[in-house]
Amino acid sequence: MQPIRLTTATVAARIPYANAAPFYALWAEAPFAVRNLVPRELGREAAAGNVDLGLMATGDFHRLEGFELVGPMGVAVRGPVQSVLLFSRRPAAALGGALISVTPETSTSIRLLRLLLDVRRGLTGTRYVRGLEPAQADAMLVIGDRAMRLRNQRPEGFHHLLDLGEDWLEWTGLSFVYAVWAVRQSLAPEIKSELRDFLEASLAAGLASLSEVARQQTEPGWSAPETEAYLRRFHYRLGPEDLEGMARFRQLTEQHGLTQLD
Repeated sequence: MQPIRLTTATVAARIPYANAAPFYALWAEAPFAVRNLVPRELGREAAAGNVDLGLMATGDFHRLEGFELVGPMGVAVRGPVQSVLLFSRRPAAALGGALISVTPETSTSIRLLRLLLDVRRGLTGTRYVRGLEPAQADAMLVIGDRAMRLRNQRPEGFHHLLDLGEDWLEWTGLSFVYAVWAVRQSLAPEIKSELRDFLEASLAAGLASLSEVARQQTEPGWSAPETEAYLRRFHYRLGPEDLEGMARFRQLTEQHGLTQLD
Protein backbone atom coordinates (compact mmCIF):
# COMPACT_ATOMS: atom_id res chain seq x y z
CA MET A 1 0.00 0.00 0.00
CA GLN A 2 1.43 3.37 -1.02
CA PRO A 3 -0.74 6.20 0.36
CA ILE A 4 -0.54 9.35 -1.70
CA ARG A 5 -2.41 11.94 0.31
CA LEU A 6 -2.38 10.77 3.94
CA THR A 7 -0.07 12.69 6.26
CA THR A 8 0.24 13.33 9.98
CA ALA A 9 -2.23 16.17 9.47
CA THR A 10 -4.88 13.43 9.54
CA VAL A 11 -5.47 12.28 13.13
CA ALA A 12 -6.76 8.79 13.90
CA ALA A 13 -7.69 7.52 17.34
CA ARG A 14 -7.40 3.96 18.55
CA ILE A 15 -9.15 2.42 21.53
CA PRO A 16 -6.53 0.58 23.63
CA TYR A 17 -8.70 -2.45 24.44
CA ALA A 18 -7.97 -6.08 23.59
CA ASN A 19 -11.20 -6.49 21.61
CA ALA A 20 -10.06 -3.85 19.10
CA ALA A 21 -6.55 -5.26 18.65
CA PRO A 22 -7.17 -7.04 15.31
CA PHE A 23 -7.67 -3.65 13.66
CA TYR A 24 -4.18 -2.46 14.55
CA ALA A 25 -1.88 -5.03 12.94
CA LEU A 26 -0.33 -2.47 10.56
CA TRP A 27 -0.60 0.64 12.70
CA ALA A 28 3.12 0.72 13.48
CA GLU A 29 3.46 1.99 9.90
CA ALA A 30 0.31 4.11 9.86
CA PRO A 31 0.57 7.06 7.43
CA PHE A 32 -1.29 9.37 9.83
CA ALA A 33 -1.04 10.66 13.38
CA VAL A 34 -2.29 8.23 16.05
CA ARG A 35 -3.76 8.96 19.48
CA ASN A 36 -4.76 6.37 22.08
CA LEU A 37 -8.11 7.36 23.60
CA VAL A 38 -10.69 5.48 25.66
CA PRO A 39 -14.23 5.67 24.20
CA ARG A 40 -15.56 8.68 26.10
CA GLU A 41 -12.41 10.73 25.46
CA LEU A 42 -12.49 9.79 21.78
CA GLY A 43 -16.04 11.11 21.48
CA ARG A 44 -15.09 14.37 23.18
CA GLU A 45 -12.02 14.88 21.00
CA ALA A 46 -14.01 14.10 17.86
CA ALA A 47 -16.65 16.63 18.89
CA ALA A 48 -13.90 19.22 19.44
CA GLY A 49 -12.54 18.66 15.92
CA ASN A 50 -9.32 17.00 17.08
CA VAL A 51 -9.92 13.52 15.61
CA ASP A 52 -10.64 12.66 11.97
CA LEU A 53 -10.97 8.89 12.22
CA GLY A 54 -11.63 6.59 15.13
CA LEU A 55 -13.20 3.44 16.50
CA MET A 56 -15.99 5.53 17.93
CA ALA A 57 -18.43 4.41 20.61
CA THR A 58 -21.79 3.77 18.98
CA GLY A 59 -23.46 6.11 21.45
CA ASP A 60 -21.18 8.93 20.32
CA PHE A 61 -21.64 8.13 16.64
CA HIS A 62 -25.38 8.51 17.10
CA ARG A 63 -25.12 11.88 18.85
CA LEU A 64 -22.31 13.56 16.88
CA GLU A 65 -22.86 15.23 13.55
CA GLY A 66 -20.36 15.24 10.70
CA PHE A 67 -19.17 11.61 10.79
CA GLU A 68 -19.94 8.63 8.57
CA LEU A 69 -19.33 4.90 8.80
CA VAL A 70 -16.21 3.34 7.32
CA GLY A 71 -16.66 -0.10 5.81
CA PRO A 72 -18.89 -0.58 7.77
CA MET A 73 -16.45 -1.92 10.32
CA GLY A 74 -16.64 -1.96 14.09
CA VAL A 75 -16.81 -4.10 17.21
CA ALA A 76 -20.00 -6.16 17.53
CA VAL A 77 -21.00 -9.45 19.10
CA ARG A 78 -24.12 -11.57 19.36
CA GLY A 79 -24.62 -12.48 22.99
CA PRO A 80 -22.11 -12.44 25.85
CA VAL A 81 -19.37 -9.88 25.25
CA GLN A 82 -17.30 -10.74 28.38
CA SER A 83 -15.88 -7.22 28.67
CA VAL A 84 -18.94 -5.01 29.28
CA LEU A 85 -20.07 -6.13 32.70
CA LEU A 86 -22.17 -5.03 35.65
CA PHE A 87 -20.89 -6.39 38.97
CA SER A 88 -23.49 -6.01 41.71
CA ARG A 89 -24.27 -6.85 45.31
CA ARG A 90 -27.77 -8.02 44.39
CA PRO A 91 -29.50 -9.27 41.23
CA ALA A 92 -30.10 -6.80 38.42
CA ALA A 93 -33.88 -6.94 38.92
CA ALA A 94 -33.38 -5.77 42.53
CA LEU A 95 -31.31 -2.66 41.72
CA GLY A 96 -34.17 -0.17 41.92
CA GLY A 97 -32.94 2.76 44.02
CA ALA A 98 -29.37 1.49 43.84
CA LEU A 99 -26.23 3.58 43.50
CA ILE A 100 -24.27 2.36 40.47
CA SER A 101 -20.65 3.27 39.84
CA VAL A 102 -20.02 3.86 36.13
CA THR A 103 -16.54 3.72 34.64
CA PRO A 104 -15.44 7.15 33.35
CA GLU A 105 -14.35 5.47 30.09
CA THR A 106 -17.78 4.48 28.78
CA SER A 107 -20.00 6.29 26.32
CA THR A 108 -22.12 3.49 24.85
CA SER A 109 -22.36 1.03 27.73
CA ILE A 110 -23.91 3.52 30.15
CA ARG A 111 -26.74 4.05 27.66
CA LEU A 112 -27.10 0.30 27.18
CA LEU A 113 -27.17 -0.30 30.94
CA ARG A 114 -29.88 2.29 31.46
CA LEU A 115 -31.98 0.65 28.76
CA LEU A 116 -31.53 -2.76 30.37
CA LEU A 117 -32.30 -1.60 33.92
CA ASP A 118 -34.64 1.39 33.59
CA VAL A 119 -36.52 0.30 30.48
CA ARG A 120 -36.34 -3.48 30.23
CA ARG A 121 -36.76 -4.08 33.98
CA GLY A 122 -38.71 -0.91 34.77
CA LEU A 123 -36.47 0.04 37.68
CA THR A 124 -36.88 3.47 39.26
CA GLY A 125 -34.71 5.60 41.48
CA THR A 126 -31.47 4.06 40.29
CA ARG A 127 -28.58 6.52 40.34
CA TYR A 128 -25.65 6.31 37.94
CA VAL A 129 -22.48 8.08 39.13
CA ARG A 130 -19.13 7.97 37.37
CA GLY A 131 -16.03 6.79 39.16
CA LEU A 132 -17.29 5.75 42.60
CA GLU A 133 -15.16 3.44 44.70
CA PRO A 134 -16.59 -0.10 45.10
CA ALA A 135 -17.27 0.47 48.80
CA GLN A 136 -19.60 3.35 47.89
CA ALA A 137 -21.65 1.48 45.30
CA ASP A 138 -24.30 -1.21 45.03
CA ALA A 139 -23.10 -2.12 41.54
CA MET A 140 -20.25 -1.29 39.15
CA LEU A 141 -20.31 -0.94 35.36
CA VAL A 142 -16.87 -1.84 34.00
CA ILE A 143 -15.71 -2.16 30.40
CA GLY A 144 -12.69 -3.19 28.36
CA ASP A 145 -9.60 -4.89 29.69
CA ARG A 146 -10.44 -3.99 33.31
CA ALA A 147 -13.75 -5.83 33.01
CA MET A 148 -11.89 -8.85 31.65
CA ARG A 149 -9.56 -8.83 34.66
CA LEU A 150 -12.37 -8.40 37.19
CA ARG A 151 -14.26 -11.45 35.92
CA ASN A 152 -11.92 -13.54 38.06
CA GLN A 153 -11.04 -10.88 40.67
CA ARG A 154 -14.37 -9.43 41.77
CA PRO A 155 -14.47 -6.83 44.54
CA GLU A 156 -15.65 -8.28 47.82
CA GLY A 157 -19.41 -8.52 48.07
CA PHE A 158 -20.13 -8.22 44.34
CA HIS A 159 -21.54 -11.70 43.84
CA HIS A 160 -23.81 -11.00 40.86
CA LEU A 161 -22.72 -10.50 37.26
CA LEU A 162 -24.70 -9.13 34.31
CA ASP A 163 -23.10 -9.38 30.86
CA LEU A 164 -24.75 -6.52 28.96
CA GLY A 165 -24.36 -8.17 25.57
CA GLU A 166 -26.06 -11.33 26.76
CA ASP A 167 -28.89 -9.35 28.34
CA TRP A 168 -29.38 -7.29 25.17
CA LEU A 169 -29.65 -10.46 23.08
CA GLU A 170 -32.21 -11.95 25.46
CA TRP A 171 -34.25 -8.73 25.26
CA THR A 172 -34.06 -7.92 21.54
CA GLY A 173 -32.80 -11.06 19.80
CA LEU A 174 -30.11 -8.95 18.13
CA SER A 175 -26.35 -8.53 18.24
CA PHE A 176 -24.94 -5.34 19.73
CA VAL A 177 -22.50 -2.92 18.11
CA TYR A 178 -20.24 -1.36 20.75
CA ALA A 179 -18.14 0.82 18.44
CA VAL A 180 -17.87 1.70 14.77
CA TRP A 181 -15.11 3.07 12.59
CA ALA A 182 -16.19 6.61 11.80
CA VAL A 183 -14.54 9.22 9.60
CA ARG A 184 -15.12 12.94 9.36
CA GLN A 185 -17.42 13.61 6.41
CA SER A 186 -15.61 16.82 5.43
CA LEU A 187 -12.37 15.03 4.52
CA ALA A 188 -11.58 14.82 0.83
CA PRO A 189 -13.01 11.69 -0.82
CA GLU A 190 -9.50 10.52 -1.77
CA ILE A 191 -8.36 10.70 1.85
CA LYS A 192 -11.43 8.85 3.10
CA SER A 193 -10.81 6.17 0.48
CA GLU A 194 -7.19 5.73 1.55
CA LEU A 195 -8.19 5.54 5.21
CA ARG A 196 -10.76 2.85 4.40
CA ASP A 197 -8.22 0.88 2.35
CA PHE A 198 -5.65 1.07 5.14
CA LEU A 199 -8.17 -0.07 7.75
CA GLU A 200 -9.25 -2.97 5.55
CA ALA A 201 -5.65 -4.06 5.00
CA SER A 202 -4.79 -3.75 8.69
CA LEU A 203 -7.85 -5.72 9.78
CA ALA A 204 -7.14 -8.43 7.21
CA ALA A 205 -3.60 -8.74 8.54
CA GLY A 206 -4.85 -8.88 12.12
CA LEU A 207 -7.42 -11.57 11.43
CA ALA A 208 -4.88 -13.60 9.47
CA SER A 209 -2.57 -13.63 12.51
CA LEU A 210 -5.17 -13.72 15.28
CA SER A 211 -3.23 -16.19 17.43
CA GLU A 212 -0.27 -13.81 17.50
CA VAL A 213 -2.53 -10.83 18.14
CA ALA A 214 -4.02 -12.71 21.10
CA ARG A 215 -0.56 -13.52 22.51
CA GLN A 216 0.28 -9.82 22.53
CA GLN A 217 -2.77 -8.91 24.62
CA THR A 218 -1.36 -9.48 28.10
CA GLU A 219 -3.07 -6.64 29.97
CA PRO A 220 -6.33 -8.50 30.80
CA GLY A 221 -4.39 -11.39 32.35
CA TRP A 222 -6.02 -14.09 30.23
CA SER A 223 -4.12 -16.92 28.56
CA ALA A 224 -3.44 -16.62 24.83
CA PRO A 225 -6.02 -19.34 23.97
CA GLU A 226 -8.64 -17.64 26.16
CA THR A 227 -7.93 -14.30 24.51
CA GLU A 228 -8.05 -15.77 21.02
CA ALA A 229 -11.42 -17.42 21.76
CA TYR A 230 -12.62 -14.06 23.07
CA LEU A 231 -11.51 -12.20 19.93
CA ARG A 232 -13.15 -14.76 17.67
CA ARG A 233 -16.54 -13.89 19.18
CA PHE A 234 -16.52 -10.44 17.61
CA HIS A 235 -17.84 -9.27 14.26
CA TYR A 236 -15.33 -6.74 12.90
CA ARG A 237 -17.01 -6.36 9.54
CA LEU A 238 -20.58 -5.42 10.34
CA GLY A 239 -23.35 -7.46 8.74
CA PRO A 240 -27.09 -6.88 8.34
CA GLU A 241 -27.98 -8.17 11.82
CA ASP A 242 -25.31 -5.98 13.43
CA LEU A 243 -26.66 -2.92 11.63
CA GLU A 244 -30.20 -3.90 12.64
CA GLY A 245 -29.08 -4.12 16.27
CA MET A 246 -27.38 -0.75 15.95
CA ALA A 247 -30.54 0.81 14.53
CA ARG A 248 -32.61 -0.69 17.35
CA PHE A 249 -30.22 0.75 19.93
CA ARG A 250 -30.48 4.17 18.32
CA GLN A 251 -34.29 4.00 18.24
CA LEU A 252 -34.46 3.04 21.92
CA THR A 253 -31.98 5.68 23.10
CA GLU A 254 -33.88 8.37 21.20
CA GLN A 255 -37.23 7.13 22.50
CA HIS A 256 -36.05 7.22 26.11
CA GLY A 257 -34.05 10.45 25.99
CA LEU A 258 -30.61 8.89 26.26
CA THR A 259 -28.99 10.09 23.02
CA GLN A 260 -27.32 13.18 24.53
CA LEU A 261 -26.43 11.48 27.80
CA ASP A 262 -22.98 12.46 29.08
